[in-house]
Amino acid sequence: MKLRTSAIAATVVAFLLSLPWAAAQMPPQATPFSADMQSTAIPAQGGSMKEMSGKVYVSRKHMRMDFTGMGGPGKGRMIMITNFATKTSDILMPEQHMYMESKADDTQGQRPGMGPSIKPLFDPHNPCANMEGSTCKNLGTEQVNGRTCDHWQVTDKKGKVSNLWIDQKIHFAIKAVSQDSSFELTNIKEGEPSASLFEIPSGYQKMDMGGMMKGMRPPQQ
Repeated sequence: MKLRTSAIAATVVAFLLSLPWAAAQMPPQATPFSADMQSTAIPAQGGSMKEMSGKVYVSRKHMRMDFTGMGGPGKGRMIMITNFATKTSDILMPEQHMYMESKADDTQGQRPGMGPSIKPLFDPHNPCANMEGSTCKNLGTEQVNGRTCDHWQVTDKKGKVSNLWIDQKIHFAIKAVSQDSSFELTNIKEGEPSASLFEIPSGYQKMDMGGMMKGMRPPQQ
């Protein structure tokens, strides 16, 4: 049972590193909301495209993403709760009643070259703010799922191009597409989500991510 739990946890971590998300510093213009989410990503370690669906909740201090589809369509569930101020993310596995904690910056650094990030923007009028070496081009105003958005083309310092559609009212990218990932938010509802959504439920056991990954390595010959 312990080995099976470790294997599940390792799968969660591997998938986390492939997702187009990242924590940000406290966004000064974040507007609280909740929405349905669809995301695709090519795992950093290779393999087939992963498709996920779920919910996203954004408050002025936290962001939560609920994913389903870890074990295939409609299967598996994972929750990520990010604290903007501390840049700390908790990865919850509801089926195992366990969670892991990581520094969001450390997670971002382990997957260079990944695509657009699901995160609040420090400056929605300049998506390249705080993105050293990146350039942004405003392609005009477009409608996405009935909401007015600014369409931006972002080129990072390695020349990789991504497209972002930033909602003019909630100041959040509700659609993003790159060569290896994409996400889109629908059914957006403005308003502050319940504070309880950003708390770790009682009865969850904290796992040692480093120790767990070390235990998964094959023994030295």
